[in-house]
Amino acid sequence: MQLNMNLLLRAAGMLLLLGATQIAWAQPYPNRPVRLVVPYAAGTATDVLARTMAERLNALWGQPVVVENQAGANGTIATAQVAKAPPDGYTMIMIAANHVINASIYKDLPYDSIKDFSALARVGEASFVLAVNPSLPIKTVQELVTLAKSKPGTINYASPGNGTPGHLAMEMLKTSTGADIVHVPYKNAGQVATDLVGGQVQVAFIVESTAIPLIKAGSLRPLAMSGAKRSTRLPDVPTVAESGYPAFDVVSWIGVAGPANMPVELVSTIGAAVLKAMDTPEVSSRIAGLGLTAFPAGADAFGTYMAAERVKWAAAVKASGAKLD
Repeated sequence: MQLNMNLLLRAAGMLLLLGATQIAWAQPYPNRPVRLVVPYAAGTATDVLARTMAERLNALWGQPVVVENQAGANGTIATAQVAKAPPDGYTMIMIAANHVINASIYKDLPYDSIKDFSALARVGEASFVLAVNPSLPIKTVQELVTLAKSKPGTINYASPGNGTPGHLAMEMLKTSTGADIVHVPYKNAGQVATDLVGGQVQVAFIVESTAIPLIKAGSLRPLAMSGAKRSTRLPDVPTVAESGYPAFDVVSWIGVAGPANMPVELVSTIGAAVLKAMDTPEVSSRIAGLGLTAFPAGADAFGTYMAAERVKWAAAVKASGAKLD
């Protein structure tokens, strides 16, 4: 009799919990402010894009979307906090390519970059320009490869630091071509551009928005675009893939994610709202002004893309030997 009573009490408790959960999810979303964490400093492209998206979501939802900047440790500190947040849709994070790169360059991350997150929507991408100082007597990727092979270890390339997309993109190119080009890591992208123009280094993958004015001024010579498609802003510059290396496709992307185990309906609702918020002429113009290109994808496609990107970047990290503590 006591056993039956315990079973009845347990069943009743489970029914009450299920009922409370159903009531909670039955409430319209959102019914209170939403946090949008940006794991980078204010003023970065990801931050500006997040604030633009937050404004649009605020208008769509009628609830504040509060952007919180939590820079540090290449985004891993803030990302770890979001991974532990309740999966109720009220904590989201803007992630970029380094979200999956970090999985390979850090020895002990306190989270899994795929399993501990719900992909919500991908929104934008930034291509890189493979550019050289004009003093280097080359105009194509093939000529760069030929020169590097004929004079191994004499051409230097710059990046914003170990494990950054600019570093790993060049390592991918080296792996594809067998070219011997020496890495010179810097502390930030601004220093890379300055020294590439000054001739202290000869070649680098530069973010498109930074490279364009330098190319127009004649301070840099573009060889190729890193992504699968040519840039509308540099239509005469071929891609690396067009230059003889068809598997090459490297971009830095930006998307939105939440903690793992978010309800499917909530993931769908938020993802659709994010894509709707970004699909306006005003937002498209602002994205272009940041040197980004719209790169929309829903939750399922974004999740698949992230998993593939982690595999791709992991191979590049292994080839480069990049590690961070």
